[in-house]
Amino acid sequence: MMDCLARPPHCAWTLLALLIVASGVACAATAPLPKGTPVLGDDPLGAFKLGGQAARADAESRTVAVEGQPFDKALRLTTRKLPARIYHIQVAAPTTAPVKRGDVLLATFAVRAAAGEQAFTQCIFERRSEPWTKSATLNVVATPTWQRYHMPFVSQESYPAGGAQLLFRLGYKPQTIEIGGVALTNFASDVPIGKLPNSGHVYTGAEPDAPWRKAALERIEKIRKADLAIVVADAAGKPAPNARVAVRMRRHAFPFGSCVNAGALFPDNETDDVRKYRETIKTLFNRVVIENSLKWPYWEDARRRARVVKSVKWLNDNGIEVRGHCLVWPSWKHTPRDVRLLKNDKARLARRVLDHIREEATAMRGQLVDWDVINEPFSNHDIMDTLGRECMVEWFKAAREADPKVRLYINDYAILARGGNHTAHQNHYFETIRFLIDNGAPLDGIGMQAHFSGGLTPPKRLLEVLDRFATFGKTIQATEFDINISDEARQAAYLRDFMTALFSHPAVEGIIMWGFWEGRHWKPNASLFRRDWSPKPNAQAWQELVFKTWWTNADGTTDAQGRFATRGFLGRYRIEAEAGGRKASADVALPRDGATVKLVLE
Repeated sequence: MMDCLARPPHCAWTLLALLIVASGVACAATAPLPKGTPVLGDDPLGAFKLGGQAARADAESRTVAVEGQPFDKALRLTTRKLPARIYHIQVAAPTTAPVKRGDVLLATFAVRAAAGEQAFTQCIFERRSEPWTKSATLNVVATPTWQRYHMPFVSQESYPAGGAQLLFRLGYKPQTIEIGGVALTNFASDVPIGKLPNSGHVYTGAEPDAPWRKAALERIEKIRKADLAIVVADAAGKPAPNARVAVRMRRHAFPFGSCVNAGALFPDNETDDVRKYRETIKTLFNRVVIENSLKWPYWEDARRRARVVKSVKWLNDNGIEVRGHCLVWPSWKHTPRDVRLLKNDKARLARRVLDHIREEATAMRGQLVDWDVINEPFSNHDIMDTLGRECMVEWFKAAREADPKVRLYINDYAILARGGNHTAHQNHYFETIRFLIDNGAPLDGIGMQAHFSGGLTPPKRLLEVLDRFATFGKTIQATEFDINISDEARQAAYLRDFMTALFSHPAVEGIIMWGFWEGRHWKPNASLFRRDWSPKPNAQAWQELVFKTWWTNADGTTDAQGRFATRGFLGRYRIEAEAGGRKASADVALPRDGATVKLVLE
């Protein structure tokens, strides 16, 4: 059953390819839809207003005439300078009708870029005030040809007229983009969301014959496998021809993992779900990251600390490597309450942070393979704003002194996700890494979170981003990978393509999911297993890749010289040989430079 669920049928791949070819737009609905209620008024385009911190100085919006389209005018939006945040330049239109929580809505629009250019935008439906709750996000790449997009979604909250807004973010790079044919329709409960056209989960490169695939498979064969030779001899040391040899892989060298919750591992009450949670971790993953309990505020809670220490020990005892996440999440909201009170006393603040790093890293010394020393510096920088950027270098040095052997990482989001086009975020991360290296920080690795929702980054773009950051010569890990979409077939297809692209890149040394079970997942749609532990198609895709496609078992017989050769994925193996009732076996590692195993029949 796993094989047929793990791989979409050929017709599904063909349909997906056809949808992509058809100007990047998937259209699931063929039957006429009910009329629905317009939510942006009689003149949706006229309702959009340019805003954001950098809009006045660095952007321009004007209405232009359009020919040859179902609409006769569009907004021409010019971004003249890259702002610090993509939302510092955007156009937004308020709703003119109420929306209820659970209502099914459909946003439609068309985009094109200036001649010879490529432009980016992000369409969002959100609350029009704090906390800006978002019901839908769609990342869009515009070309000089008009392309129409459909974004169906379910409203996460109830809003009065004017309480929500549809917006397009524009702060990606200097560019010109035109947006027309905008409509936002509320179907309430009259239409299931699956019956609406949907462009959100189609990505270039999903086709079965996409050019990136062949190159990726060739790289995987080269960098993730090595030659394995088994030489079998009899008790006198002479070659044993025609000996039967069995090669059985036991463990990947490459880390395939997930975040795990310490409270789920060791809750107050033992349940069937707890036992299943532990067993699934042992079965599917060779590396994990603790979801929350090693973060600074949790660490200072004695009860939580005791539980996470117990969890890490259990994981290590079961042969599972553990990443530490994270020593400093450098904003006031992600640190203990007393830290913010020190913002006017730089010396005490600097000492407080360093004392924490030394204390926690020392306490966990020898139990972790990685530490995320700094998490999300693009959005969380209150402490750096107070102490100066140099404090980050000191944090890395303090972590290295406390635990000389653990690998030290920086970690951030929106580097691989959001279409791979969040230029400001990528540039900030690149410059931060360069600053750390140039100033002597003992940085070992680069973490890229990889949370996907309203837009799936094409594999070719994933590889381009990885190439850029690989120039630092540091290890890269996908540290928080998940796909929060409801289309399970596309979710599984993208998991397969994302993992294939990353596994094929020589700088990548780990893919870590951000959760696997719906019962303990921050985004339940993104889980591999449903609440009742039934596997979703993405779980089948994970298992097929990790334990079948990228897993080596081989059988054969030795030649006249007593030799049997094969090629296998890097990792741990059990080798067995037998001839004439005599047997031999060994547990061996297959490293990058290959291995030769000698077995003597006893």
